Amino acid sequence: MARLQENILSIITAFHTYARRDGDRGTLSKEELRQLIHKMSKTLFSFSCLFSLQNPHDSQTIDKILHFLEWDGDGKIDFNEFLFLVFRVAKACYWYLQK
Repeated sequence: MARLQENILSIITAFHTYARRDGDRGTLSKEELRQLIHKMSKTLFSFSCLFSLQNPHDSQTIDKILHFLEWDGDGKIDFNEFLFLVFRVAKACYWYLQK
C-alpha cells in the first residue's frame, strides 16, 4: 500500500477512534474533541499556535476550536469538519518544518 494511502487510512481511523466513544461513529462530541486535542497537543509542537491559543487543555480553548470547526450548528464535528482541522495542523507543520 502506498504511503499516502496509509496516511489517509490513519486519518480515518483516528476520527473513528475518537468518534465512537459516545456511540456515534459519525461525529465528534465536545468531549471527544477535547480528548483528541489533548492527545494531539502532546505530540504536535505547532497545535496551539494554529488557533493562537495559550492552553489547549482548558474548556474555553475547546469551545473556541469547536466554534471554529463546527459549520452546521449541530454542536458536533463531522468528518468534513475534522478534515479541516487535520489540514490546518498539516499546513502549520509544513510551514514550521520549512524554517
